[in-house]
Amino acid sequence: MRIAYVLLLLLYGISNVNGQNSETLQINYLGQEHGLLQLNTTALALDDMGYLWVGTEDGLHRFNGYEFKSYVSKPNDSTTIADDHIRGLLSVKDTLWIATNSKGIQGYKRSENRFFSLLSKTDNADLNNAYSAFQINNRLLLFSVKNHMVLFDRLLKTSKIINLPNESIENRVEDILSFDTRTIWLATKESGVLQLDLDDFSISTFPDYKHKNTSCFINSKNQIYIGSEHGLEVYNKTEERISKTAITTEVDRVYKINDSEYYVISKNGILKYNAITDRYKHVIFENVKENKHYTSVAFTQVLEDKQGNVWFGTQGEGVFHHNTFQIKFDSYRVELPDLYGSQRISVFPIQKVNDSTLWLGTYAGTVKYKLNTREYYLYDTGKGGITYDFCKDENNVLWAGGISDGLMKYDAVNDKFQQWVHHDSENSLSDNEVLKILQISKEKLWICTWSGGINEFDIASETFTPVLFDGLQIDRARSAIIDSNNHIWLGTDNGLYEIESKTILHHYTDKESNNLKLTNNRVFSISEDSQGNLWVGTSSGLTHINTTKQTSTLYFKQKGFPNDFVYGVVIDNNDKIWMSTNFGLSVFNPKDKSFKNYTKEDGLQDNEFNGKSFYKDDKGLLYFGGINGFNIINPDRVVDNPYLPNVYLESVELFNQPIKRNEMFKDTLVFKSEENVLTFNFSAINYLNPEKGLYQYKLDNFDEDWSPPAKKNNVTYTNLNPGNYTLKIKASNDVGVWNTKYKTVNLIIVPPWYLETWFKVMLVGLFLFSGIWYYRFKTSMLKRDKLKLTALVNSRTKDLIRKNEELNTSHAVMVDQKNNIEFLMKELNHRVKNNLQIISSLLNMQAKNIEEQEVKDILNIAKNRILTISYIQNDLTSNKGIIDIAVFLKEFSAKILSLLSDQNTQKFTIEFDLQPDCKCEVNTTLLGLILNELITNTYKYAFKAYSEENVLKICCALSNGQLEIIIADNGVGYDFGNAKDTSLGLDLVKTMVHQLNGTIEIYAVHGVKNVILLPC
Repeated sequence: MRIAYVLLLLLYGISNVNGQNSETLQINYLGQEHGLLQLNTTALALDDMGYLWVGTEDGLHRFNGYEFKSYVSKPNDSTTIADDHIRGLLSVKDTLWIATNSKGIQGYKRSENRFFSLLSKTDNADLNNAYSAFQINNRLLLFSVKNHMVLFDRLLKTSKIINLPNESIENRVEDILSFDTRTIWLATKESGVLQLDLDDFSISTFPDYKHKNTSCFINSKNQIYIGSEHGLEVYNKTEERISKTAITTEVDRVYKINDSEYYVISKNGILKYNAITDRYKHVIFENVKENKHYTSVAFTQVLEDKQGNVWFGTQGEGVFHHNTFQIKFDSYRVELPDLYGSQRISVFPIQKVNDSTLWLGTYAGTVKYKLNTREYYLYDTGKGGITYDFCKDENNVLWAGGISDGLMKYDAVNDKFQQWVHHDSENSLSDNEVLKILQISKEKLWICTWSGGINEFDIASETFTPVLFDGLQIDRARSAIIDSNNHIWLGTDNGLYEIESKTILHHYTDKESNNLKLTNNRVFSISEDSQGNLWVGTSSGLTHINTTKQTSTLYFKQKGFPNDFVYGVVIDNNDKIWMSTNFGLSVFNPKDKSFKNYTKEDGLQDNEFNGKSFYKDDKGLLYFGGINGFNIINPDRVVDNPYLPNVYLESVELFNQPIKRNEMFKDTLVFKSEENVLTFNFSAINYLNPEKGLYQYKLDNFDEDWSPPAKKNNVTYTNLNPGNYTLKIKASNDVGVWNTKYKTVNLIIVPPWYLETWFKVMLVGLFLFSGIWYYRFKTSMLKRDKLKLTALVNSRTKDLIRKNEELNTSHAVMVDQKNNIEFLMKELNHRVKNNLQIISSLLNMQAKNIEEQEVKDILNIAKNRILTISYIQNDLTSNKGIIDIAVFLKEFSAKILSLLSDQNTQKFTIEFDLQPDCKCEVNTTLLGLILNELITNTYKYAFKAYSEENVLKICCALSNGQLEIIIADNGVGYDFGNAKDTSLGLDLVKTMVHQLNGTIEIYAVHGVKNVILLPC
């Protein structure tokens, strides 16, 4: 038994007055949340850059697709607009003309960010009440004011005020029409249709039109449509007659859609009029984002551009925006009002059985939808849970599987479903939660269940048999296909299985195996393309499996693919991959690897879709279901927005504060070096889904590459060094197509004055000037000094000659004196040597006559010291300056030893370790005396008698400017305490070493070692 519900669609079937149908137009609502100060929109205009200007009773607004920028009157600021109450707008080149309620005609020079008044010096109060602005031609503008019109010559900058016919109440021009090159038709409030002659500016009445209150004109080939309080009438130019149309209600404005269709603003709202059929439809406006319909709205104006945008100005409802490219898909909502009222019904599986019937699985149960009559029928079977899958077998029999409802078969004859559920018997269905039905032969179906594995259903015997694969039960197989190689693919919560004859050929998971893996183990859909490759949708992306190469490519969330929870994968006839997700539909083009994303704003039932809810029919139509109905898509008829947005620099901020300069119209911006925190705000003029647009920017000479695509429409740069930069900005439209023409702005960061070129040039000039001045000064000084020096040289030369003569005389005297001194020195040296010999001989003789050995030793020491002095004095006469220390030590030691002993009395032998070529400048007298004292001490105290082991070792070495002399023996040594008390020789040695600026260290271990360090 079925329950039938017939949906009477308001948008398609409501009848209204005059028996005409309605038409729904999807719009985007622009109101206060976008920055509109007041919702009474009195005027609309588009400038040559594409910005939308909106006039209200509370200011002027400019819209860039995202937000409104407002311009309001400030009484104490003459640079602002004079009146907030705006009645009309007209954009011509760089000037926006504004008809205001109490301040007449105002103008706004956009490039200069400047407002001005056109007729500021008039005394006519009527000219303060302006209503509209019209462009007659490239030169003339017409402004409608109270009881007058003003003609403004843009070339001559002159104005001409023309009076309208006097009437009992206020009169004004509502619209104009260029009838020919010299005649302008005027639609007036109280004088009907008037004709203005541009040659002499005379006004005449149009006798064929009898109505006084005329509101608008529209020219269409050989006809002129005239709107008035009596409706819409048409004037035939050839026949010169006026006839009525089907629209008889009051008409305010008419706007042309195409050659045969018009939007008519009437007392009853917006009408869509067809001139061929002379019929009209009431336009119902639907705000999809807010799920709201507008049926009773008063409209003020309609404005369209060349990119498919249409704006509707309203009284109290802001601005409606419609784009002809916005609705790309047909959306259907399941309507069961008697049971669910206006509650939305979620759609799961979809199955088309013929051109007129579509089956839907829903939370409410199984629904049949008649495509031709738009009727929905709900069936009792399937109400226990969700109808989760459909399958039409080779006999055109419809099978359904449900969550908790088991397996169902549709009986077309009796229009009801037969049902199989689990019960305790051998051939029963193993689980009532059926996820997928797959026909594997004409007689058998595979029934995939949640936890009971897969059952093979014999259609003839109506029995179920469990199916195992290599002994394995496979649960939760919610998707399954048979590919072109007759292999069965099962998508489960545990990965993807490739089956042949109940044998598992491959099991693919998110763990890589042989270069093949999935994005996730939870598989929701599988599709095969024309090349035999598989596309697998999972809960974390899309997987492409090349079945020939056995490789996979993984696709995750990215631009155009904002949500990678893929419920359904359907491949259209062009091999493009359509995917339903939790954020709209994404389409992947395998040729260029690009994604496109469509959302609710494009006509989808909603952004969120459902699992199992995807289907492709024999005609190539695609079906996707979600939480608010379903969509039927013809991929070949999906027309994306073909227009690319232009980018404009809207404002610049310095240290996060707006700069009070109009930077939008400048190609070069100049900043000081200390102005180093700059924020650039930009906007792409794209009114169709602007929130989907992306931006990229790059600052040449600073950024190495373009910024990543992002929705952010501003960029901040800090600490830019002085120099020249180029800021480049580009944008994409709502489907991700980038405009290759980007906005460029030249930035000049002026260096501080001390880094300026002029300062550097001045500095170089100053340096050169200083150099030249200094050179000339020094040259002058040198010349002066040269003269002084010449005089001085001459004087000194004379002195030198005189002194030289004196020196020559002195030199001769000195030579004689030198010769005398040398003779005397030789004589003195001879006499000293003789005296030293005499003293030595006397000491020697005295020593022989004394018996006390101690006194004898003292005399011998004195004798040796005198001989030492004698020897040194003798060497001094032949060796002067630097001497070879090694040679000196060796020769002088031998002489000392010969004085102390002979071969019979010698107690030790001398060993030398002398560094060759050890040359040093030293006082040889002191060095000789030191050597004499130390060798004498060794002779006297070190050894008692001769032995071959008795050795006196003398060493010398020169290192780092220091002379080291070592005199060491291996004798008995001595006590330092006693030596200090009794030895004059030791003190003498230390005194002489000190006089040589040296040091001496004495060690008495295993003999005596004297280490002398002298500077050299």
